[in-house]
Amino acid sequence: MKEELFNKTKNLKFSKLVKSEFRKTFDTTTSKTIIGVIIFLTICMFVLSIFRYKEATVWTSPFVMLSNPSVTLLPIIFILLVCEEFTKGTALITYTFVPDRKKVILAKLSVLMITFSLIIVVLMLLTLISSIVSSSMNNYLIDWNVSFISLFKLILPLLINLLFGFSIAVFTKESTIALGMYFVIPPITVLATQLTNIGKFFKWISLEHSSSLFIGGATGVNTLQFICSAVFWVLVPLLLGIYRNRVMDIS
Repeated sequence: MKEELFNKTKNLKFSKLVKSEFRKTFDTTTSKTIIGVIIFLTICMFVLSIFRYKEATVWTSPFVMLSNPSVTLLPIIFILLVCEEFTKGTALITYTFVPDRKKVILAKLSVLMITFSLIIVVLMLLTLISSIVSSSMNNYLIDWNVSFISLFKLILPLLINLLFGFSIAVFTKESTIALGMYFVIPPITVLATQLTNIGKFFKWISLEHSSSLFIGGATGVNTLQFICSAVFWVLVPLLLGIYRNRVMDIS
């Protein structure tokens, strides 16, 4: 029976599946509320950023301030996208029509990447406008010399945070646990880095600690720490979650 269903749905256009997942992502009261809060807070950050920089600065300086609401709140939407398949029982319908669970997860991940790209475009546009308006008000010249590496370091925290939330959601399949881990793990690991005996080990699995390279500058050590922590909290849970979703029956 499962093989017959798989044969009937294996030719389902991936674009249609992504479209369906996109609708499930943003067509809920919770997601609309979160998006509304993000927009409101981003507008507030935009206004504040205009008055914050009163002397010569790089045009990307307001980006961190503007991106804070998205970095913190946007992953919640994708945690709910994954977990509510199981808490609301819709996974039974989803995996009946698309038995290839890896394909469903890939569609959800595609929605995440599309959303991430759109958010970055909007934030960069707001950053540019903020810099231009602020420089006009305070009569200073903007530094337009920004390298690709500098831009990459600006947008990477948002991507990693999105993937962190998504990965633990795929792994746990339970919204309460995933949300708890999303909010609790970063501060706990940061506190653990301050412990005398084991702190040096936690520095290699603390995303918050290793993300210091985005503020204080990259060194060989903190870059390796960031890669290690990203693998530990993003790649490993994602791979384990994909494995669990493929081999375990839906409860």
